[in-house]
Amino acid sequence: MEDYYFENDLVFACNRAFKFPDGVQIAFETLHAHIPFSTTRKFFSFSWMNEKGEIIYLAGAEIWADEIYPELEKFTFKKGKYRGTIIQDFMKDIPKMGHLFQELCRDAELDLQGYCVEWYFNENDVKCFVKLKD
Repeated sequence: MEDYYFENDLVFACNRAFKFPDGVQIAFETLHAHIPFSTTRKFFSFSWMNEKGEIIYLAGAEIWADEIYPELEKFTFKKGKYRGTIIQDFMKDIPKMGHLFQELCRDAELDLQGYCVEWYFNENDVKCFVKLKD
């Protein structure tokens, strides 16, 4: 596992999946209809469990200065320390992400008010991480 530090909050335009995991692909397709994938922009997803035990999942693209996407939900990624690792060729073994997040969520330093993050930094690999306590 690696530790990552983000010095600033980042703001994302997001599309919420109607259900996890069934709605994830549609959430990304809808997001990309508004903001096409590019390695020059950060594409993250955020997930957490609500009070009913359901997983809430947001597919997001970083908002750049002066951009407005009224049809998408705004989400602020909080600065701070995160822990995780890269999964290469993630589409070949999608369940691997779930297993990794289960492991990360057992970390003694986990911020219980945080969320799971997937950073799609290219078309094949994903960086998966969780927020740690400040």
